[in-house]
Amino acid sequence: MKKYVKFLCLVLVLVLLSGCGSSNSGNEANETGGSDSNVTWKLAHIRPEGTRTDDSARWFSEQLKEKTNGRIEIEIYPNSELGDYSVVQERIGLGDVELQLASVGYNVDKTLAVQVAPYIVSDWEMAKKLYNSEDGIVANYVAERLEKQNIKLLAVYPQYFGAVALAKEPNDPYNPNSQKGLKIRVPSSKSWDALGRGLGFQTTPLPSSEIFTSIQTGVVDGAIGAGTEGYYTQYKELIKYVMPIKTHFECHWLYMNKDLYDNLSDEDRNTIDELAKELEAAAFKRAEEEDAKFDKLFKDEGTTVYDFTDEQIEEYSNKIRAEVWPDLEKEFGKEIFDKIKEAIGYK
Repeated sequence: MKKYVKFLCLVLVLVLLSGCGSSNSGNEANETGGSDSNVTWKLAHIRPEGTRTDDSARWFSEQLKEKTNGRIEIEIYPNSELGDYSVVQERIGLGDVELQLASVGYNVDKTLAVQVAPYIVSDWEMAKKLYNSEDGIVANYVAERLEKQNIKLLAVYPQYFGAVALAKEPNDPYNPNSQKGLKIRVPSSKSWDALGRGLGFQTTPLPSSEIFTSIQTGVVDGAIGAGTEGYYTQYKELIKYVMPIKTHFECHWLYMNKDLYDNLSDEDRNTIDELAKELEAAAFKRAEEEDAKFDKLFKDEGTTVYDFTDEQIEEYSNKIRAEVWPDLEKEFGKEIFDKIKEAIGYK
């Protein structure tokens, strides 16, 4: 009798365990975000709350919730709350985070640094031509490379043209051939290091998370890798001189886990695609309108902002293209650089 009772108990335990397993499996299936699912996704970005980027992320979240009748909700994590953007990018490939609106890192794929190669473009007309997500050469290349990391590019989010931010006065800033006599932080890549040295600075590779402390403590005298918008919102109390010489064109990119995207219903994919197009179009318009906004804000703070003519910027551009691009072709591949050169008419 005791053996029979024990057998019944064992059967009951197995039935309960089987039921729990079925329940978990159902939850996992719902996480794909299909048309019958109620899901909450995480969207990370790298700007503080209240910035243009934050406003755009919240608009995308609200619109997606509305158009899916509340089935898909998005929690916003601003100001790198989930970690450095390159780390979050890897987490998106793994499916740990669903979306990010941020720079594209190149820790995994060094060739992705071509997106911020110096002096590809220096005006908005060419920026729109090369960086739009429909047929832009640079954007299409980024999309192809991200797919290899299991990431789907949804939209390009233009930010600014790059500048040099300094805590000390540079030597002869209008002369592209001068040695500036200062050490600046550069992102950790060959292209950025070559650019910094080509501009006449000594260089020190550092992650973005160390910029503030490094300038504050005098480890470096300034930085490249961002534009006046980024410097103003994050380091304005440290910056005394700004050289807005359009070192590169900076975009953030809206991207998500590719498996998640592929497993969505056609309706949900179309909804996301349309919202991404709207976000990109609005971002290009807003970025161009705000092109000189943060230069003026710096000036209002008493910061020296050097005014460069188009001809002076072209002199910097010609120098860097001649001295730095040959090495970058070897690093990123001649094929993509040949396409870029053809698009901009550079020989």
